[in-house]
Amino acid sequence: MGYLRGGGSWLMLLLIGGVNWAQTPQIVRFIPGVYRENALHRIDLYNPTKVPLAMGGWLLVTRDYSFEFPAGVVIPPRQRLTITKSGGDIALHRHPNFLIRIPDATQAGHYAILLDPTGQARAGLYLAPIPQVRFLPDSGIHISDRGKPISFYIPSETAPIWQYVPWDPDPITGVALIRGQWRYTTANEEKEKLLYALIRFSNLYGESDSMGTWLTYEVEVREACTEYFIERQCASQAWQVIATQPCPEPGRYKLQYYDTTTLSDIPCTYRLAYRAPEGDTLTSLPLSIQPQLYTPPFQMDARQGFLRLYVEQSQPIKIKLLNRRYEEVLRLYDGWLNGGVENVFIWEPQRYPEAYCVVVWTLSRRYWHFLDSEP
Repeated sequence: MGYLRGGGSWLMLLLIGGVNWAQTPQIVRFIPGVYRENALHRIDLYNPTKVPLAMGGWLLVTRDYSFEFPAGVVIPPRQRLTITKSGGDIALHRHPNFLIRIPDATQAGHYAILLDPTGQARAGLYLAPIPQVRFLPDSGIHISDRGKPISFYIPSETAPIWQYVPWDPDPITGVALIRGQWRYTTANEEKEKLLYALIRFSNLYGESDSMGTWLTYEVEVREACTEYFIERQCASQAWQVIATQPCPEPGRYKLQYYDTTTLSDIPCTYRLAYRAPEGDTLTSLPLSIQPQLYTPPFQMDARQGFLRLYVEQSQPIKIKLLNRRYEEVLRLYDGWLNGGVENVFIWEPQRYPEAYCVVVWTLSRRYWHFLDSEP
């Protein structure tokens, strides 16, 4: 059993048992492009059933070409088959089962239709021009790779197989079936995700402190959804979900999250993520946080003859040396002290042998430090 992966879905190349000829895949994306001029053309077929769908002998017909699926092509359950001019699961360019058609200049719009091996039309999508006009039934002959002519007939717009989507080729590129609704799309799937996402993330900010990291972000809920995730990546580790958040009601929100599980000395990257039931993932721009080690707002290191002092903010300070009776021996400093830097004070221990402790008065409290090991 062999497989070929491309375009985000699996194409099974060998016929397996249990395939279902009675079901029909859905046409869920149609980007006509201008086949002879660019490579935008794309059609996605989706198998909504729980069994594989065998496509060998089916015809895909558009105004620009006809294509006969080769024997052995099977669309697995709940999977897509992507057909493009070049690339995808099936590349039409130079495919032996592909035949260019000369479109009828009197007919406007675009169509894609699937005909089963008996020639019966099973599924069709018509991009109706704006303003909408009727189109005549179409017909033609497909020449198989074995040289066998295969006649086909395209029913008129009154046939029940057609799905209609009003369409203007400029500036619209094509259409896609997104959450049960036909929506205009471009040939860029990443732009499509952003355009029709249920939820959008923006303005992710963060800062660290001694206990963890504060994240602040904005969420725009455009349609009802269930949940989204806060993910973290530290060092060379993989992305890890650290929180599952419920989607609020449609609207725009500014939210916060406090991550207390980070290590203080390891930089981490954060992002928000939403995973659609269809399998698509939408993420915010990543945010890298460099952790900041906690620095106490007041630090003092004192010994005989030396005092190193740090305060977080500039403020008036008094510094005194006291003896064992807690009488002033020397006033080291009385004035404004610079914040955010280390301040050093020196005195001669021989001149003040009775110095017993250092006392620092700040705006909020006093700090004591004994110069001898014994009280």
